[in-house]
Amino acid sequence: MPHLYRLCGWLLLLALLPSCDLIDYHPYAGNIDYQGLTQKNLQRIKEIEATYDPATPLRFAFTGDTQGYYEETEDMIADMNRRNLAFVLHAGDLTNYAFTDEFERMHMALSKLNVPYMTVVGNHDCLGEGKKLYQRMYGPFDYSFTFGPNKFIFLNTNFLEFDDKVPDVTWLEQELKNAEGTPNKFVISHMAPNNSEANPNKEQKYASLMRQYNVKMSMHGHTHNYRYEQLYNDGIPYLTVDAAIKRSYMLVTVVGDIVTLERIHF
Repeated sequence: MPHLYRLCGWLLLLALLPSCDLIDYHPYAGNIDYQGLTQKNLQRIKEIEATYDPATPLRFAFTGDTQGYYEETEDMIADMNRRNLAFVLHAGDLTNYAFTDEFERMHMALSKLNVPYMTVVGNHDCLGEGKKLYQRMYGPFDYSFTFGPNKFIFLNTNFLEFDDKVPDVTWLEQELKNAEGTPNKFVISHMAPNNSEANPNKEQKYASLMRQYNVKMSMHGHTHNYRYEQLYNDGIPYLTVDAAIKRSYMLVTVVGDIVTLERIHF
């Protein structure tokens, strides 16, 4: 009989454990310690812009797909910190599986940058409860900011993880229209519009908006392989950055309306 009481006690304890806050029993539990990072980094960018001389070159770094490559990411950050950057842009896939600890560990690494970083959501960041975690930790999937005569637009293009409304080209068009007086417009998203996982119903509209508003560059990650090309032979360049594991990133320099790229190996 004592054995029966002991067994019942263990069964009761096991039944109660999932309702306790004593353990993080599932990697998607979502106990994010960091929140509103996009807005916080935007505020830092505004502070940097306030002291920025438009007559000097604007330099920023572009990376993506750091997902789980912590050693390479730390080496990359050390290299970036040796350069005179205004900020860093990230093309998404901060994580492999959108686990809570992955989001937090990658932020802890990226927070070692001397400058703010801005990210767009990647498809790996959307697994499980990843969408909710990303929004809680960073903020909206689609957003933009200006820095001097430059407009940066971040667009969610993870069609398979959402629905046919993604990417929101209506929102994108309004953002571009609002920036018609801004000389340099950059659109940043996780995957290029012609990718096999992108929304085929939005590809031509996206490309036409790039042409119509003379976007300076469409910038992406996802494939883990560097490419720089004109996808539609229309004068609009499409850049895809290496994954961090390739130990390279892009250094972008803007002088007036001239944009130059340097592929940095670290």
